[in-house]
Formats: sequence, C-alpha cells, structure tokens
Amino acid sequence: MLVRYRNHLKEKMNSQYFRHEVLACETGGLKNFWEKTIEKQTQHLEVERERKQKSALTKLRNEWMERLEKRLKMIKANDESEEAPN
Repeated sequence: MLVRYRNHLKEKMNSQYFRHEVLACETGGLKNFWEKTIEKQTQHLEVERERKQKSALTKLRNEWMERLEKRLKMIKANDESEEAPN
C-alpha cells in the first residue's frame, strides 16, 4: 500500500512538473502573441496619426474658423457703429 502511494505521489509530482514546463512554453507563446498585437496596434496608431497630420481637414477647419471670426468682428463693428449715433 505504501509503495503504491509513493508511486502515486511520484506520478503526481512528475505530472505537476510537466504541467509547469508546458505552462512556461505556453506563457512564452502568449507573451509573443501580445507583443505582436501591441506592435501592430502601435504601427496602426502611428499610421493613423500621420494620416491625420497630412489631412486637409484641419487646415480647412482653421480657415473656416478665421473666416467666422472675421465675420463676427465685422458684425460687432457694424452694430457698434449703428448704436453710437443714438
């Protein structure tokens, strides 16, 4: 009975050791997977940032904001000049 129990313990210890070894290999694969995923995402974000910088949309928005500001200044100046004689 004691020999059977010892053999059972040895098998259990060996299987535990084997599992740890497999988990270490799986962990390395998992680490590689996430490193590649993060690298791809970083590259995608960089490409997107460069695309936005090259986009004319920002330039157009700024031009329209300048036009609107000038228009508002003209309207305010016109209103003030009409109110001054009264």
